[in-house]
Amino acid sequence: MPLITLTTDFGYKDPDLGYLKSRILQSIPDAQIVDISHDLTPFDPQEAVYVVENSLLDFPENTIHFVGFDSESHETQPAVLVAASGQYYLGNDNGVITTALANKEASYYYLQTSNQPAFMLAHILAARQLVTGKHPDEIGQKTSALKKILLSKPFVKYHEQTGEVLLIVPQVIYNDHYGNAVFNLKKDLFERWRNGRNFTIKFGHNEIKSLVNHYHDALTGNDAVMVAGQMFAHFNSFGYLEIFIYQSNQLSGGANTLLGLRKNQTVHIVFY
Repeated sequence: MPLITLTTDFGYKDPDLGYLKSRILQSIPDAQIVDISHDLTPFDPQEAVYVVENSLLDFPENTIHFVGFDSESHETQPAVLVAASGQYYLGNDNGVITTALANKEASYYYLQTSNQPAFMLAHILAARQLVTGKHPDEIGQKTSALKKILLSKPFVKYHEQTGEVLLIVPQVIYNDHYGNAVFNLKKDLFERWRNGRNFTIKFGHNEIKSLVNHYHDALTGNDAVMVAGQMFAHFNSFGYLEIFIYQSNQLSGGANTLLGLRKNQTVHIVFY
């Protein structure tokens, strides 16, 4: 049974998602379709890269991934197929797939587009050919490289004499379902710049001086009431800095609303 995942910016209100699924099942009747996310923020490639990079890479071999982000194919971003780690990624040449797979050895192909108006037809045809056993070389035109996205990076201030990092200014690249704020700073880089020193994360009138390992590490003793609604920081399961409100929800608010840590907002991490 062919395994096909869908990651898109289609949302659930419009007919696009249902139409895409119907066309896939019409072409590959025994397909097992797995929905990853359909709430990608339109025209926010860094968020799309974050979701693709952290949700798709560990699927079984021969899984086919549809990445429907900014998914209209045209001359400036043609339909593409990317093969990496025994899996296949179908999308457009807009940099999302290639940037998410930046640390993987991959092969890249342009797909032959059709004049037919059917949505993502080239991708569906390619998926059907992969399922029937065709090699990517038989499906698309191989190319040495595709577009990549220049992702935002934290601002870093160094000591003029020693070269030691004094300040990091990361920015929010993603707000998750709970309103937690995810930043463009990974743990290995933070620890290298930190070099064992103390630090303070500052934003507005707020300060955080330590990290927890897990969400529930915020608990002190057995009294969850003491920390519910308080702010904490840690590196999430994907290795990114995250600031969260303990036990936040859509009713009470999360770091994005209560702390103002919405997309593109920054914090200052000062070492001492």
